[in-house]
Amino acid sequence: MPKFATYLQPSTTLTTKPAEQINFLGHSYPYFSQVRQGLAELLGHYPVLPARQAAMDDYLTVHDAEYLQKITRLAADEPVDEPPNWSIENSGLAYTLPGLFYGLGGLLEAVDQMKAGQLKRAYCFSLGGHHAFADWGHGYCILNPQAAAARYAQAQGFEKILIVDWDLHHGDGTQSIFAHDPSVYCLSIHSAADLYMTTQRVLRLGTTTAAAETGHCNIPILHSDYDDSFWAHMKLPGKYYRAATSLDALQVALEELPWTPNLVFVFSGYDAHQEDQGKDVTNWTNEDYEQLTRLVLRVAQKANCPIISSHGGGYTLPVALAAVVCHTNILATE
Repeated sequence: MPKFATYLQPSTTLTTKPAEQINFLGHSYPYFSQVRQGLAELLGHYPVLPARQAAMDDYLTVHDAEYLQKITRLAADEPVDEPPNWSIENSGLAYTLPGLFYGLGGLLEAVDQMKAGQLKRAYCFSLGGHHAFADWGHGYCILNPQAAAARYAQAQGFEKILIVDWDLHHGDGTQSIFAHDPSVYCLSIHSAADLYMTTQRVLRLGTTTAAAETGHCNIPILHSDYDDSFWAHMKLPGKYYRAATSLDALQVALEELPWTPNLVFVFSGYDAHQEDQGKDVTNWTNEDYEQLTRLVLRVAQKANCPIISSHGGGYTLPVALAAVVCHTNILATE
């Protein structure tokens, strides 16, 4: 069996009705369908995990039952008394529920093969992700496949789970789901004051203080246009970092984990690239994504544990795809 495999199945973009009949907004389903197709073409030389459909019970480990019921009804064009608490960019995403079951299914398949000793690393695609809370979502995320996969992995014996999130936006939903859970450690490095995350509540969730209070770790990176007074002006607690020190800060955080992990998940967003939304924030290059991968790989190798990387953001398609290739080359060969 291979050391590395991908999960880029077309079934991860299934919808309950034709996509052209659905009103999506912004960088939503149509864009991520292009991403999946591009990844499948570029990474087609790697071994492939079989398509697998998760069950509703798998999502119930991290999401509220009433919330899931609402999504199911919306996906079937059935009325709900009160719609889910979603921001506007999530319009239409309830119809992607079948794809979200298959996206989670790939993560579960990777966990099972890792438990059996048949796989060490995987790169998986799914819709949705780290902005999905237990009972609401934003940022093109209505369900959190990675969080559900982490719970599944624990049920299979991977007791301690490390989740490293290097998407430009804070993994707020994931952090909230695992708040005060000593068996899961969320480490998110992200833009400190992204204008997309406009509310004071969401900005505070991404601070070093908010993470520490819930048993996790945040590394917020401040845009170069903001001077040091910005943090105090916004009344945000804790520390912030700059692009030049971002990789060093992540390395230190990885060296100071509270325990040795049994499984590492990566939420691998590429919007922090300097040719995407990361310009003047993180300013990362393809070489930096290789270094990010090596930093996490070093932790996994020391712990002798597997890694499952899930595709996150990245909104300049050729830039994101090229960065994925850099990331997966390291995962597959080193």
